Amino acid sequence: MAEERELILKLGQKITDRIGVKVTTKDPEYWGLAGVITDEMAEVALSMKVRAPATAPQIAKKCGKSLERTEELLQEMSVIGLIEYNWENKDHVKQYILPMFVPGCAEFMMMNEKQVEEHPELADFFENMSRLPLEKITPMVPLGGAGIGMHVIPVEQAIPATQQSVSVEHISYWLKKYEGHIGVGQCSCRASRKALDEGCADDEMNWCIGVGDFADYCRETGKGHDITYEEAMEIFRKAE
Repeated sequence: MAEERELILKLGQKITDRIGVKVTTKDPEYWGLAGVITDEMAEVALSMKVRAPATAPQIAKKCGKSLERTEELLQEMSVIGLIEYNWENKDHVKQYILPMFVPGCAEFMMMNEKQVEEHPELADFFENMSRLPLEKITPMVPLGGAGIGMHVIPVEQAIPATQQSVSVEHISYWLKKYEGHIGVGQCSCRASRKALDEGCADDEMNWCIGVGDFADYCRETGKGHDITYEEAMEIFRKAE
């Protein structure tokens, strides 16, 4: 049996949004991270707040490492998918974010194709972290989801007619807004199901579209590549 790694346990506990769970080595929060995250990376991540942007100098000060070493680790962690980054601040300074698992780092880890081949347990990790956090509260969620990310259609009830369309043309506004910063990458959901021998027969590549800083993050960390406005619209038409 592999030695229990305290820092990975702490990191899994820090990120998880499962209610009332004390993370152990048997939980996906632990073994999903253990295969790809080093203890030194965990030290850096543990110095960050979940979903709170911070610059490299700020993180270096908190984790007690040199700025040069902190930046090296942040880059490695970004490629792995544990953290993301953007420039969404008034000074346009690069800032790093430790996200939750889903939506977040469990998805980003699945977008790294070579990594998933080397660590197939990531597919099971992603599936668990997509499902487990809501298991206890799902029975209490009212129709409509109450704003927590669920969309429920009442069984055997008529769906009200509406004049509001949800067309790909509505998406075109955002694609035009971010034209030049549009990217596409591997679909975490399709990739994970394929790895679990439950694939849908779709090619898992070239489905999930990112815009703005996220498109840049995906390109720079090997999780996607740039596409044009026309190519993005074609993907949406195909999906529709």
